Amino acid sequence: MVPSRARSDYELAKAYLIRDAAERRLFGRLESSPRTFHLTIDRRADDHFDPSTDTIAWDPYSALRTTRGGRQSPALGLAHEMAHAIESPRREAELSALTRAGYDNDEEARVIRGSERHAARVLGEGVRFDHRGNLYRVRTPVSR
Repeated sequence: MVPSRARSDYELAKAYLIRDAAERRLFGRLESSPRTFHLTIDRRADDHFDPSTDTIAWDPYSALRTTRGGRQSPALGLAHEMAHAIESPRREAELSALTRAGYDNDEEARVIRGSERHAARVLGEGVRFDHRGNLYRVRTPVSR
């Protein structure tokens, strides 16, 4: 469920992301899931997924500069959180409990090294090799 005030930002991000086949599948899984996911807009650069409420928090104007100097759009941040959301709650919890150097945990490594990396390469965005970086403001959800 996307709040009406966020619909245009979400649709812009979606149109951009589904140019990548992995992201197109991710949206399909999310939209056809028996679970009801909620999107909340966060204006504090605090993208995250809350598995207890199936809520994705997303700041559509917060981009990421990776530790290797690449840049990622807010849209790719949304895709990152969606990848957490579509994992089974049990598996997501198991992976989150396992620490992984540079990634905080195995769940972050799974998402960053999986669909996020694929989409970043297809869309010409910076690729991450850790769960770090610096956030900065941009004009649109697809800006870098």
